[in-house]
Amino acid sequence: MTQAPQQRLTLEDVAQQLQTLYRLPPMPSLALRLLRLTTNPNASARELAELIECDPSLTAQVMRYARSALFNYPGQIQSVQDAVTRVLGFDRVVHVALGIASVRAFELPRNGVLGVDQFWRHSLYCAFLCQRIALLCRHDQGLAYLCGLLHNFGLLLIGHLFADEYEQLSRLRESNPELSMSALEQQVFGGQEDAAVLAVGHGAIGGVLHHLWQLPGAVVKAAGVHQQPTYRGDHEHYVLMVQLANGLLKGKGVGDEFNPDNLEELAQRLGLNADQLAQLSHDVDEVAEELDDLARSLSI
Repeated sequence: MTQAPQQRLTLEDVAQQLQTLYRLPPMPSLALRLLRLTTNPNASARELAELIECDPSLTAQVMRYARSALFNYPGQIQSVQDAVTRVLGFDRVVHVALGIASVRAFELPRNGVLGVDQFWRHSLYCAFLCQRIALLCRHDQGLAYLCGLLHNFGLLLIGHLFADEYEQLSRLRESNPELSMSALEQQVFGGQEDAAVLAVGHGAIGGVLHHLWQLPGAVVKAAGVHQQPTYRGDHEHYVLMVQLANGLLKGKGVGDEFNPDNLEELAQRLGLNADQLAQLSHDVDEVAEELDDLARSLSI
């Protein structure tokens, strides 16, 4: 029996083959500048606001985010700096702005189960839950939010490189909810010699892209192995947060995976109990309408 590609290829192999075979999109210049700002411990809210305000579209999206019912800020928000200092905080603004700017590297349809609308919906729900989980686990909430927000970028890259196959994958996803994305990706890409590297799954491909874009190690790993439920290793807690968040979201019809996870085991590995797991599920239900509205505004 032929061994499956994901068993034979390391992430280093995937990175080498992707760079050799395909022209990968560079990180957009604005996203790169935002990323550099995150590594500067002396960066100010004013610097962040001035950088975002260089882009009118990004400014409008950040302002919509700050004014959303998710935060329910009672006062007036007149500027990006108001959004940073009064409502969202530096980390949340820079991470959301980084996500918005990075998505511009890809050309994808808005509609469909794997379209940009659903990408943003899944990403925002996952980011919200990862931040809540990090609070309970006493890990970096900003980093956890970014891991959840960017963990599915591999799907965007597949769609960018292979529009026809991406459309096929989207149709298969809608008609086969009981199958894993890994199985569907194998079905679409496994038999194509030139695209066989894509059969390792969108997780590994997203991890490679994040590595090439020099994103934080936890973000690289959370994207790269979030499809591997038995993962043990570097940044394991952040991987588990994304896996647990996605598992909780499956039961609510959010995301691209619908087959069940062992939520109790994932929670236990993070040191969470059944009551905390139930509270997380309740928390996301409480803000679902606001997250949906926000996702629609960010996908425009």
